[in-house]
Amino acid sequence: MMKNILLPRIFQPFECLEIVRLGKDNDGGYLVNKLDVIKSKKLISFGIGSDTSFEEDFLKLKSVEVETFDKSVDIDRFTHYKENVNRRSIHKILDEIPENTFLKCDIDGAEYEIFSELINYSKKLSGIAIELHGIANRDNFNEIINFISKIDLKLVHAHLNNYSYYITEDRIYVPDVIELSFTSSTNVIYNENLELPHKFDMQNNSNDDEFKIFF
Repeated sequence: MMKNILLPRIFQPFECLEIVRLGKDNDGGYLVNKLDVIKSKKLISFGIGSDTSFEEDFLKLKSVEVETFDKSVDIDRFTHYKENVNRRSIHKILDEIPENTFLKCDIDGAEYEIFSELINYSKKLSGIAIELHGIANRDNFNEIINFISKIDLKLVHAHLNNYSYYITEDRIYVPDVIELSFTSSTNVIYNENLELPHKFDMQNNSNDDEFKIFF
């Protein structure tokens, strides 16, 4: 039985018939536009932990240079920088990327610090897969709405992480983490009847019910 959530209309993604899932089952996978991957010239990943399944699946579709950034781990598979991305470092990183770079971002709440830079450099990005934390906080939620409205990419997927939520005294579910994917490609259409979760979505927590999103 799914948990029903109502989100503002701005969170409704465009429909893409060429959407694919990259990354392992359940927690760690993202749905992205396949065309964004195919046209990418580079992949950069902020926040890796011990899971490189997204990057491995990306390379199966398109062989590109991969740069990863995470102070907490050592990785031999890619060009890895043992540092965390923040407001001070993001400008230099994005300034040096080629056109059509794909960005994956999971930096546990620090993503809000780099929103303005992602907006400013969005014309260089083929796509973005980003996990946003602390969305139950009203200020964070409003920042996400502002981010979606200003970035020069279209929202192509939204998925609520069922590991992170709470329930009010009135038995209302309040999610706290959302995964968003953005596209630069034109193979999308606006479908006001789009239903989520997508058929390729999986519960992050396989032992709990999925969120069904309404707009």
